[in-house]
Amino acid sequence: MSDSNKPLFSRPVLAAIMLLCTLAIWLLNLAVPSSKLPTPHIETWTTTSGIPVIWLKQEQWKNSNKLEIRFSFRSVTTNTTLIQTTLAMLMSDSLPLSTASINQRLTPLAARASSYYDHENQTIGLTLSNEPKYLIPTLTLVSNWLKNPVFKHRTFDNWQRQHQNSLPAQHQLERVLFLDKNKQQDASEMVNVSLEQVSNYYHSLKTSAATIFIIGEMSPGAKQTVQNAINLISQDYRLSNASAESIIYEPLSTVIQKNEGDLWQTRSAMALMPVSSVKEWISLQLWGTDLVSTLNKQQHIDFVQLALTLSPQRPWAWWNIQYGDKIAAVPNQPSEEENRFINAKSLAFADQVPSVSDKKAFQTLLNTFKQQLEQQTLSPTWWSTIATQVTHEDGQLTLEQFANSYQEAIDSFTIEDYQTALKYLLKPSSYQEIQVYQ
Repeated sequence: MSDSNKPLFSRPVLAAIMLLCTLAIWLLNLAVPSSKLPTPHIETWTTTSGIPVIWLKQEQWKNSNKLEIRFSFRSVTTNTTLIQTTLAMLMSDSLPLSTASINQRLTPLAARASSYYDHENQTIGLTLSNEPKYLIPTLTLVSNWLKNPVFKHRTFDNWQRQHQNSLPAQHQLERVLFLDKNKQQDASEMVNVSLEQVSNYYHSLKTSAATIFIIGEMSPGAKQTVQNAINLISQDYRLSNASAESIIYEPLSTVIQKNEGDLWQTRSAMALMPVSSVKEWISLQLWGTDLVSTLNKQQHIDFVQLALTLSPQRPWAWWNIQYGDKIAAVPNQPSEEENRFINAKSLAFADQVPSVSDKKAFQTLLNTFKQQLEQQTLSPTWWSTIATQVTHEDGQLTLEQFANSYQEAIDSFTIEDYQTALKYLLKPSSYQEIQVYQ
């Protein structure tokens, strides 16, 4: 009869089993990705006029009818008011013999147009259906629109009246952060533009083409239809040879005060180094989230807005702080710890970003980012933004590089990667601030 009290395994054997189990779990964790991200597939060709075309697709879109097309341009200028006005005119009633805006005409076709601009990039975007009954009439309408838009005096005059003497915060900050060493900075020219300038600038975009992106699923028939349309639209496009070398950053940090009274807004701008890897892009996403969260915790701040302009050669970040009541009106004066981040400039320094030195805060930010990414990467619109505003075919990080490495980058990302990237990317010496009082 066996002894029921005798252990099944001796202690050395049990210890060996536990060690092997631990190693097995560790190896499984290495083998299985920690995030569930789709793997995109990329196909490339060129238009008949020589413009590169990049088509990004993934298995998850097999049954989707959503298609995104982006015409990307590189017209480098510090006069972003001219870009803004031109794209606004294009998106209005610029179809011949029509008083409806382009989106009013596209809505019945389950489509819409959009635009994006900064001092280096300009994008005309289309969101449309890949179903033939919608796709063919949409592309016919868009071809007529983009080939020969009509910029009308009445629409232009209305735009000028509505935006007279109102310079967007983005443009104000660009004017204090950037200098064009080839041009004299003239405030009146930066704000006021003519209809002739608008028309000339749109035609200049055609000679500043960079890449055409197609994001989404296409059947062979739909692909041929889209190819024919973009060949027609880009028939007189030419590749851009623009360079941002003439644009330089202000070498010294400055603070500009407007008006008197109580502090109402702080508008901040800072130059960044060009993004050359997915890990650097991730670092900026975490930094931006931490900046907004940290400043929003201040008792005297109502809200904070942040924008990253990740252009290929002269990227920059800007954030706007809206203040509430004066600090003196707060019943309990903030502690020294809470006061650390009252200065809008503080988070321009990598070593003052909370998540850089706090591993728990870093991991929380990273986990939240991973969860968001798992949803965002399923969207063709999200990939369109990555294609036109994050990666650049003439820059240090291309769309193909991003698509091929983003899974590994997010899975292996560490706080050390984060610290190294921010020290490289942030340029606090370029920091510019506009304080608005009322």
